[in-house]
Amino acid sequence: MEVGFTYQSIKNMIASRELLGGDKIVNAALCEKLQVDIKIVKKALKQLQGDRLVIAVPEEGLVIRNFSYHDILDVFDCRIALETMAVKQFALKAPQAKIDDLRNLLVPFEKGPLSARVFQKIDFHFHDIIIANCGNICVYELFDKGNLWLCMEIIGFKRPLKVILQEHLNLVSAIHNRDATKAGLLMQKHLESSREAFLV
Repeated sequence: MEVGFTYQSIKNMIASRELLGGDKIVNAALCEKLQVDIKIVKKALKQLQGDRLVIAVPEEGLVIRNFSYHDILDVFDCRIALETMAVKQFALKAPQAKIDDLRNLLVPFEKGPLSARVFQKIDFHFHDIIIANCGNICVYELFDKGNLWLCMEIIGFKRPLKVILQEHLNLVSAIHNRDATKAGLLMQKHLESSREAFLV
């Protein structure tokens, strides 16, 4: 239980950028902050190494992984493949209540996103609702095991928030109309545009 708590706590510190890519991990500091034993911290860090969020660097020890340009493009390629399929299934199978949940997430932003950090959380929930309710549990597990959400949280946005918001609204409209083909095309374009923003 303590290992799980410590693992998740360090993961949250990475996601919130309290720990940045390239930061050297100081076990004693983590023990003090999380109020856990060194053995617990070491076990949690071993799990994070398995997730490729922490890496061993010769003569430095463990450090937080920096996401390279190619890592970012790989994450987007995975998202494009998985989420394009997932949104088609979601459009066909999701209960109306889940579609309403998507729309309701965006209501506070109808006049435009005010905070990038808050909108990033909403963006996560928007995509998570689609993935979690597409009817394919393997897709959700792939996102979780691949830490795709955490990677995206660390990467952040490179496009205007109003543009992303409008793309989300267009997606909701296609899903509401149960137009799986259009929803798939819109999701693909949405993610490809985000990927291309990193190519500039």
